[in-house]
Amino acid sequence: MAANERLRGAMVTANVTIEGLARRLGMDVKSVERWITHGRTPHARNAHAAAKLLAADPYTLWPGLGDKHRSQPTPRDELVTCYPSRSVVPAELWRGLVLDAVGMIDIAVANLLFLADAVWDLESLLADKAATGLRVRVVAPSADSGTRATLADIFPGLASVPGVRVVEHPGLRGDLFRSDDDLLVTTPVDGLTPALAPVLHLRRLGTAPLTSGYLTALDHLFTTGAPCRTGLRAVAA
Repeated sequence: MAANERLRGAMVTANVTIEGLARRLGMDVKSVERWITHGRTPHARNAHAAAKLLAADPYTLWPGLGDKHRSQPTPRDELVTCYPSRSVVPAELWRGLVLDAVGMIDIAVANLLFLADAVWDLESLLADKAATGLRVRVVAPSADSGTRATLADIFPGLASVPGVRVVEHPGLRGDLFRSDDDLLVTTPVDGLTPALAPVLHLRRLGTAPLTSGYLTALDHLFTTGAPCRTGLRAVAA
């Protein structure tokens, strides 16, 4: 089989070795090597992950990917991993998704205290991303929704950052954190606090059989949310 020179070139441009790419993808080195030397087309999930690390288009690196996977991805293909609770999600993953975003960031988080701990410099990161033209949207719990701390308490300057759209919504229950095609979704469970609820790491593929519902929910929140009332502050408990 012919070697994949497009992939080889993308790795050279990104200064990424076969061993380095395999390590970051959590894969066997030999499997990644065969992508290059034998022109193998990887599984759609691995192809998208590798392309993102290389800042490349997966369908350019693997032209056959569309024929093999793109038209009929399954919900299982979109599941990267599942964490049993939010506390075991790697701390660097939240901030890393913000740093890696190149097209859009959507954040709908009911627990703002948790978000401040996970991404301590969120305001400055989002400001930098918005300044490059990246779409940034944030929906926060409204002051009358019973939240213990509002956006103004935790991120006082976020609503005034140029290019960042911020709305409030009284119906936030779970957490949705989107960076391009990657989503971290907290799945609420009755009787459990959000910190103990499972977290899904999803990656949108093709027709998005699993992620489409969450993406629709995000758009609904931003459509039905109210402009952030930056002048109102709740008393933090």
